[in-house]
Amino acid sequence: MATAPRASASSRGQKVAASTADVTVVLALYNGGELTRLALDSVVGQSRSPRELVIVNDGSTDGSQELVSKYAKAYRGPVTITVVNKDNGGQGSARNLGASRAKTEYVAFIDQDDTWPTDHLEVLLESFDRRPDLGWVYSDFCQIDADGRMLRRGYLGGTGYTAPASSIFAMLAQDLMMLPSATLMRSRAFAATGGFDTRFRGYEDDDLFLRMFYAGWSFRYEPRPVTNYRIHADNSSRQSTFLHSRLRFFNKYQDEFFPPGSEYHEDFRGAIGGRMTRSFLLDAVALRGPHVPADYKMELRKVAKTILANLGWTMKRRVIMTVVRNPSLVPALLKVWGRVNKTARANRGRVF
Repeated sequence: MATAPRASASSRGQKVAASTADVTVVLALYNGGELTRLALDSVVGQSRSPRELVIVNDGSTDGSQELVSKYAKAYRGPVTITVVNKDNGGQGSARNLGASRAKTEYVAFIDQDDTWPTDHLEVLLESFDRRPDLGWVYSDFCQIDADGRMLRRGYLGGTGYTAPASSIFAMLAQDLMMLPSATLMRSRAFAATGGFDTRFRGYEDDDLFLRMFYAGWSFRYEPRPVTNYRIHADNSSRQSTFLHSRLRFFNKYQDEFFPPGSEYHEDFRGAIGGRMTRSFLLDAVALRGPHVPADYKMELRKVAKTILANLGWTMKRRVIMTVVRNPSLVPALLKVWGRVNKTARANRGRVF
């Protein structure tokens, strides 16, 4: 079985010959199973070892608690490993608890099913030199499958990704693609912003980084892919809770940050409107794939109708709502969309 690149030091007791960085790594754990061991190996095997690894067991029921406890006892190396047990409260609450224990300048998060190449922390730390205003840096990443085989190397670079411009509206207008596992943050920036909003089960990452930017912190995109992001059936984007979080995200920024009548309300609606419309189109396309849960389809129709109606029924939004209700129409829509884009490219540069 092929596995993603991982560190050589592990619970077998091998010491790491690496300098120590002023970083606390937080791993939020819930029923992670054996994949958790690969994540832990990659943390303690860094070329710049973190000072501490805090594992927050969020009420696991599958033996994960025993796995990480044994790992911490068997490990011999420069990283202090602490295991904290709590009742299940969600990933955001577990991450917040782990980060609250950090006494270091920087905090990093790794998901239980992701791994880091050995230079992950070393590369991301480079950005913070002489940048006191920098709140966080995030990297491109590789996609790996459930067995650790490489699917895409440098995922964002391969899609033509560009980091959002330095405005809150540019950030609201797109999926930020700032993965917590691919991010290093200044601890005081994370703490001052209040950490992850525990009401979310999806969109909590974008919400955190938007609030950090809104509070005055800057960020930097690192194009080197120094994170391995695992794609498997348990990823949450096709769960009803993810759709509920999308609606909560929309309402939070409309109600709390840019309410009707405020100076920048229309800028907000222009930014968020395009993003939500694209998201529902992509959802409609995904509905034609295999194994889409029935409850997800039902919730998608409800959430799409609520958000698109709030934004206003333009022709494009009516068409997208139609294909959300009838996914069989997606091929015809994409065909028409392709013709429109082809015509637009042909007309580009003409003088009328």
